[in-house]
This record gives sequence, structure tokens and C-alpha cells, in this order.
Amino acid sequence: MKHARTCEKTLAAGAAALIAGMASAATSITVDSVVQRWPWNNKLDIAYTVTGGQDVANADYKKIVFTTVIGGTTYAIDGDRVGASASAGAHVVTWTPPSGINVRDSACSMTAAVYASDVPSGDDYLIVDLTKTEDNITYEGLFATQDASNARYNTADYKTDKLVLRKVPAGQYTTGDSTHTGFNNSVKTWTTDRNYYIGVFLVTQYQYKKLYGSNPSSNTKVIDGNEVSHRPVERVSWNVLRVEGTAPDSPIPTVSTANTGTFFQRLNYITGNRFDFDLPTEVMFEIAERAGSTGVYFWEGFDDTTPGTYAVYKDGTYDGASSMAVGSRKPNAWGLYDVAGNVWDLCRDCAFVSGSTWHNMASNESAFKAYASSHGNRVLRGGPYFNANNAELLCASRRSNDKASNSNSLITGFRVAMIVK
Repeated sequence: MKHARTCEKTLAAGAAALIAGMASAATSITVDSVVQRWPWNNKLDIAYTVTGGQDVANADYKKIVFTTVIGGTTYAIDGDRVGASASAGAHVVTWTPPSGINVRDSACSMTAAVYASDVPSGDDYLIVDLTKTEDNITYEGLFATQDASNARYNTADYKTDKLVLRKVPAGQYTTGDSTHTGFNNSVKTWTTDRNYYIGVFLVTQYQYKKLYGSNPSSNTKVIDGNEVSHRPVERVSWNVLRVEGTAPDSPIPTVSTANTGTFFQRLNYITGNRFDFDLPTEVMFEIAERAGSTGVYFWEGFDDTTPGTYAVYKDGTYDGASSMAVGSRKPNAWGLYDVAGNVWDLCRDCAFVSGSTWHNMASNESAFKAYASSHGNRVLRGGPYFNANNAELLCASRRSNDKASNSNSLITGFRVAMIVK
């Protein structure tokens, strides 16, 4: 974790704690330091070291529970709620104490223990339980293979009552396509200095209605084997999602009352206005779609490169009559579904178009900063289900656009993103 300066307060380190009942190769954990964020904001960065640790390859999963005493009051911190990994090695997680707790001026101490778990611990996935209005964020780690994690999340729970987001680690990524120069999206390398999360699925009709109270979608005809409530919500406008008049490079205003505001305002409210969930920028979207690939399509290099294997679109095997339930096709290398095809994905950026000419994708140095201009249109990515036998529309660098106020001319949906701060 980065700090603006050397922090002035370090809490007492906890002694090693062993898992009860382990006879050999015992796992232990030591709290190395707990440092309050500067400028003082009550965030605590907990550095700890695990010896032994979970063995994901052999399905031996662990979780961590921290115990801290602040001003004489004891608090238990479930590691799954802060993304604490129980894998061997040194780690840092951040915990925000409950509102009103004065960490800076209180005597503090912290210890930790490791326990058996049903799933790997870590922060590879962020999950929001939409049935709860507090304590509704949890994290999980990757299983031994991406396919095993995909099998866990490509189920009804994560298309209805739970939102699941996948971490995109900070690093260097390449976007753009030198083959299709007409997309005006030149090849460029980006360095992301923070992790971010993006939805494994497009937000479904069920999830949108559960949080927002209505379903604007047109694809509601019952089709055998194509669950209506699991299809992407569509015919939602950028303005309806982000608040009309809010600049693309500005955060969405928060609300202080339940069941008010846009979908994102409501999502942020029920998660304590702590995460700034939003649409992804188009750079974030393309990085996530490519999942490390640099070809024309994200599936280049896979054993099967048939477009219809990965994208819902009108080809020789699918008539393009409707959107399909999210997760109906195979995912990309990071377990993200429908990043090509099904419905267009809305992004935060303005679409900088002069006449019929697209200008290059946002030239900001930061992949996290949405391109902002006075242009009224917003970027769309991914391509729609009604593509007429045209796989080119599924290219990873393909772009389209629509008015920020428009919810009817194109079938547009969205997925949730969050930048780790």
C-alpha cells in the first residue's frame, strides 16, 4: 500500500496464531504492523505474514480473522470482508473502522488467527449481496484453475441476488488494433497503477429491477432455455445510470437516503458509499475484454476460435432474435462473459466524433480517467446480439456510440466497475 508519508502511528503487532487441530505443517500468522492512513481518515493498512498458508491446489482453503481493540472496545474483522489472503507470504489489507471510532487518539492493538474455509481467501473476486443493505461486501480468491472459478460464478445466484466482479491487477496492458484502422483506436500500452474490478457479467434484468425497482428491457419474450431474468438489462441510458449533467471524469454524486437516485447511486448507498461503483472507462473495458491478449479478438490463441463460441450474435447457428442469458457463451481468459456480443456495453467516456470520423481513444495517461468533452454521445463497446453474420463487429477494439440520453435506438446494457483506492 502507498502512503503519502511515513505514518506516525503503528499499532502493536499480534503474536502468531495457529489453526486449532492442525497436527503438521501448521499454518501461522503474524501481524507485522497496522498503520493509519495519512491524511488521517481512519483507514488502517494491516501488514501481516502467513507461514504455511492455504493450499489451493489441494483444496485446503483458509480464511483470516483479525481481532483489534480500539479504545477498550474489541472488534472482529472478517478477512473475507477486506480481501485478506491466507496464502503463504507477506500481505497488506485495508480496514475502515465503523463510523465514529477515533483510531488516531485511541490505544490500539491487533492480533489474527487462521481458520478452515470452504473457498479460497483472497481478493480476486468482489461480491455484493443485493439482499442486504449493510455488511454486503465479501471477497474470494481464485480456485486452482480459472475454469473452476468460472463454474462457481456462472450460476443463478450471481445473476440474481449477487453481483460478482473480477479483479484486474495493476500492470501494463496493450489496447488498440492496427488491423482495423477505421476504428480509430491505435495500438497503445497503458500502465495501471491500481487494481480495479469489473463485472464478470453484464447487469441482468433481475439485478437491475431488484435494486432500481423497474425493468426497461425489451427482450422479455419467453424462450425455452433462455431465462428472461438472467438476460442483460438493456435500453438504459448513460444519464439514467450516472446522473444527467455529471461529467464522465467526475464521480457520481452520492445519496443519503435509501431507494433514491440512479442504479449506481443505489448500489453505492447500500455499500456504504465507500467503493464508488461506476461504469468502466473504455480503456478499462478493453483491457478487461482482452484479458492480456493483443490480437483482433480476445479468443485468438484459444483451441476453438469460432466467434459464436464466445459471443451471442447472429451467425449460422443463432438467429439473433433476442439477447441471451449472461454466461451462455464461453468466457475470456479472466472468466469475464459477454465482453463481445449479446448487448452493447456502456462506458463512461464521451465519444469524440467529428462528422463521421472517430478520434483516437482517450489520450489521458491514466486508463482510469474517462475522456470528457462537450460531445453528447457516449462510447459503446462489445457489439450487439443482432450483428448480421459480421464477426468484425466483435473485434476487441470495436467502438460505437450513442447519445447520453438515449435508451431506445441501440440495445445497450452495462457492467459494474470499481477502482481500488
